[in-house]
Amino acid sequence: DRQRRAAAPVLSVARGGGGLGIAPAWGALGMTAILGNAIRRVLPAALEPFSSGAAALSPPMWAAYAAFAAFMTYVEGYKAFHRKFSPMVVARALTLRDAPLHHVALGPLYAMGLFHASRKRLATSWGFVVGIAALVKLVKALDYPWRAVVDGGVVAGLSVGAASILYHYGRSLGGVDPPADAALP
Repeated sequence: DRQRRAAAPVLSVARGGGGLGIAPAWGALGMTAILGNAIRRVLPAALEPFSSGAAALSPPMWAAYAAFAAFMTYVEGYKAFHRKFSPMVVARALTLRDAPLHHVALGPLYAMGLFHASRKRLATSWGFVVGIAALVKLVKALDYPWRAVVDGGVVAGLSVGAASILYHYGRSLGGVDPPADAALP
């Protein structure tokens, strides 16, 4: 079965402006909205060091803040989102054009690979959901300024991730396939 899939020609999912249509837009832009909501929720804690009422950060803490934001921009934003997750989200969103109604209705969750996906994609996506939920709980327990440092990095990484989905989706509107497999079963 693997050999047959490997030998099968790869079909273009974006040809002819494949991102056009309500269903693909809902999948890709809905996922972007989920990330936007997460950014909105974390942003106040991330910006706390910049407010006049907050305790001033020491120079080493400012360095930690900047270093962690740069680290998360690269690792989470570029390596994880831009190179892997965002192209897969858009590739899956593009398959919503011909999908059953329940897939379309749950478009952003479908695009994330939380259902109707390969076993590996399901395990990866659900593993991330559970892992991120656990990390959120741990980070909420951190005191200032460490929570601000972590949340600053999270905002940076998620912002690059949201922009990356928009980038890949925009390219799909011009007929350029996202550089990822849709990981369908």
